[in-house]
Amino acid sequence: MPEFFEVRTENRGKEYYRFNRFHLFRRKWYIAYLPPIVSGVLGLLAFLDGEPSPAYTLWAVAIVTPFLMLLLLALAGRRHLKTNKIYASMKNIYYRFDRSSLFCETVDPRLKTTLETDWDNVYQIYESKTSFYIYISNLQAFIIPKADIVTGRPNELSEMLEQLIGKRLRRC
Repeated sequence: MPEFFEVRTENRGKEYYRFNRFHLFRRKWYIAYLPPIVSGVLGLLAFLDGEPSPAYTLWAVAIVTPFLMLLLLALAGRRHLKTNKIYASMKNIYYRFDRSSLFCETVDPRLKTTLETDWDNVYQIYESKTSFYIYISNLQAFIIPKADIVTGRPNELSEMLEQLIGKRLRRC
């Protein structure tokens, strides 16, 4: 296992949209299922009660709601990417992870940000098939695409993170 891991990445819309979907449904995923389930059950009850017209309407709502939620999420993400000038300008992002600290640097001709902290200050880490989401607070996370890891391999980084933060690493 390497002494440290390096990641060089850019803010890409695709990764951001995946993160938005993950972040929205990571805790309260069941809320997304409530409107279609309630509409479906109410439609069934209306149908059994001899009222097919409201039943068909409720079933249509049950079918369309999940797609509408994903569409609204994508549109909100696209709007955020277009209107957030600081996020949009952060194109060159460098991460370095070692056993003692997490380092992040973003460089733009007009803006440079640097963060260095130890692993005790990390709130939670989630590992998906394509990325690591390192939360430094309940609402703020670094998006680390596995494909952009320059030094080391994703499975080695996952192993190191598990050793460092234990149960705060969740695989999904």
